[in-house]
Amino acid sequence: MKAFDRISVLHLMVGGLQAMLAYGLYQSAELHVWPATHAAAYIPLFMVMIFLPLSFYCASEATAVRRWLLSIGVALVTALIGLHQGLTASSLGRRSDAAGWTPAQVGDYLAPALILGIVAFLLVPALALLQRGRWRIDYARWVDALLRNALLLAQSALVLALFWGVLASAAGLFKLIELRFLSDLIEQAWFSIPLSTLVFSHAVSVVVRTHRVTDFVYQRSQQLCGWLYPLAALLGICFVASWGVQGIDRLLSTGRAATLLLWFAALSLLLLNLASRGGAQMTSRHRAMRLLTAVGKLALLPMVIVAGYSLSLRIDQYGLTPERIWAVLVVLIIGLLVGGYALDALATLLGRLPGRLMPATNVLASAATVLAVVLLLGGPLDPRRLSVDSQMERMHRGQVDDQALINFLTRQGAGYGVAALMELAREPVDGGGSSARLAAMALQALGRTRDTRTHLEEKLASLPVFPRGEVVPQSLLDKLLEQPAMAGCRAQVADGNGCLIWAVRLQEEGEQGFVVLSRDVQDVPPFGRIWLTNEQGEWQMRGRLGAAQSLDGCSSADYRPAALFDAVVQNKVEFAAKKLRDVIFDQFRIPTTIWSAGGCR
Repeated sequence: MKAFDRISVLHLMVGGLQAMLAYGLYQSAELHVWPATHAAAYIPLFMVMIFLPLSFYCASEATAVRRWLLSIGVALVTALIGLHQGLTASSLGRRSDAAGWTPAQVGDYLAPALILGIVAFLLVPALALLQRGRWRIDYARWVDALLRNALLLAQSALVLALFWGVLASAAGLFKLIELRFLSDLIEQAWFSIPLSTLVFSHAVSVVVRTHRVTDFVYQRSQQLCGWLYPLAALLGICFVASWGVQGIDRLLSTGRAATLLLWFAALSLLLLNLASRGGAQMTSRHRAMRLLTAVGKLALLPMVIVAGYSLSLRIDQYGLTPERIWAVLVVLIIGLLVGGYALDALATLLGRLPGRLMPATNVLASAATVLAVVLLLGGPLDPRRLSVDSQMERMHRGQVDDQALINFLTRQGAGYGVAALMELAREPVDGGGSSARLAAMALQALGRTRDTRTHLEEKLASLPVFPRGEVVPQSLLDKLLEQPAMAGCRAQVADGNGCLIWAVRLQEEGEQGFVVLSRDVQDVPPFGRIWLTNEQGEWQMRGRLGAAQSLDGCSSADYRPAALFDAVVQNKVEFAAKKLRDVIFDQFRIPTTIWSAGGCR
């Protein structure tokens, strides 16, 4: 058999295996049968479906037997990681039905697959190039393999897109003459899913055989990045230099400093590596350009430091979340690269071993990335578990809002969040204070409590309404049923855990509004929010009770939620119209404010 045929057959075999797995998973999800009903089965099979062909395609430098062994080995490792993700995937806030997990929760397996794809992209070519018995890898060949694999996958994806573009266009033409057979065929999963995988695999085999196109694109990419990186370096130097004039306070106040700085640093590092072949060759022989390249590397260091500082401020203020833990990893990896490149830049400026440290830094950062991702996705350092632990610790310190905590555990905590909710639910709900309210909210989130909908309806109907004689519309009570915080309410107003519904009319000719008050909670929705109807007659939170002030207009630190609560019960609340007139002209209204002469202290 010729090499041409052998390459095609190998790739079509891989595409056929992927087609069977992909269509099988799709059908099981459509029919709600195994493995679609179990995340611990569906997610590992999904990982095999993705990484068996991906590893085979990226290991083109190895022999056929070695490619198969690598592909199977990587697929098994990712399946084990998928098993861990599946066993901990249950998340109450994203259930599509009462039965539990379904493949509709694509975030449970697509996000880990994308992250693992980076690991496979870095690791598989290295294993394919590993020299038998010497445990060494040719660095330059590894870098070339990375770029060629990127171009291979991009060209194959382009071929697949063009293929479906042709089919879709032809289907549209046939529909013009009332022939719908092609459009009906495209809509069939048994046709479109296997065909897509087979076309992609054949495109890979074609690209692998045509090295000239890939080599041409490779060379042009290197040339283009060779003049794009100096521009990025110059802009980075100017941006860092501007900090000496205006500081970094304005940058940090945007709330997006870490994201933008890391994106710029990552893009600069990518351009630099493409231009220099991962540091294996010099970007330019001109002294001025080498100087600009070196200073550009040094300019990235303060950017990463400020990005890390900005991220640390967010973590200190709001605690850990899975997204912030991944952001920490990005900061550490980019910081490792930038630190090594900064040392390389200093060596270049001193004329000692220029460019020698970049390859070592790249290898070290790649190994750190592979190890960190496996630890994070494989379980030992699961971001969801670390985030739940962080938020629970903040709860014990009183640094997190009760509703925000329940929402986080329900929507982002996965199985660890469910375990934390069960721990909170063990507290007695008939006691007073925040622990009882949290227990009631946790029980409602778990859906396994006496606070079922019927019980909660009875509880809300029993809440006292002030002024006496007012009636709360049933439509508003139905809306309040959707608020988890209401599960912690009790009708007793004599102790410190009572709730009431207050009917208010804030405008003389305006509509009747309602406010839910708790004796020990001031500003946790829906408490303190003003419920009014919209144009469709639906109840919405359309206002709030603001911060308490003394009669002279100054803020008061002596105010407690119980004060307003008791005043409503005792009918001691008065309403005062605002004395200041606002300015109105054309279609604009400008509110006016006057400060007291002595100021507020």
